[in-house]
Amino acid sequence: MQSITVAIADVDCGRRAKYERLLLGEDGIKLLSNVEVNDGGKEGLESGIARSRQNLGGLKYEIEVDRIKRLNPVVTLVKVDMDVDEDQALFLSLRSECPEARIVLLADDAIQESRIIQALEIGARGYLKNEAVEHNLTRAVHAVGRGEAWVPRKMLGRILDRMLNKREAYRLAN
Repeated sequence: MQSITVAIADVDCGRRAKYERLLLGEDGIKLLSNVEVNDGGKEGLESGIARSRQNLGGLKYEIEVDRIKRLNPVVTLVKVDMDVDEDQALFLSLRSECPEARIVLLADDAIQESRIIQALEIGARGYLKNEAVEHNLTRAVHAVGRGEAWVPRKMLGRILDRMLNKREAYRLAN
């Protein structure tokens, strides 16, 4: 079985390193954290962190998008917090710049469910709450890597209801 390549997109480098530690050494998962640079050398995680810290405001997410684009993983884990515009910009930019990426959201426990459902509609393939990351991250990566979705079962009914409501609204409008 071929390993699933995984990268973590998070403008908070400390948090990203925590998630990377959870995946290190897992069977069937190849963690991507370094990127090739133009001179043919390797840009290590530490130099990427240092460069990330030098950028302020919305530029951080642009660096993350560029890093993920160069790594080209099968599965991309994206940390999103409740009302952080930078996290939303990161997710939307990844969807735009890396449309083939299978994105799993690692979400703040307080994030509104409607924002998660909206992200799934835009193209996220999965979602894990912070409290479930430690126990389910590896399983979620394997499932999404196989082309499956990963969402809590209790959300499935609401997701289907939302899809049916949109379908009905479209039918009535036409």
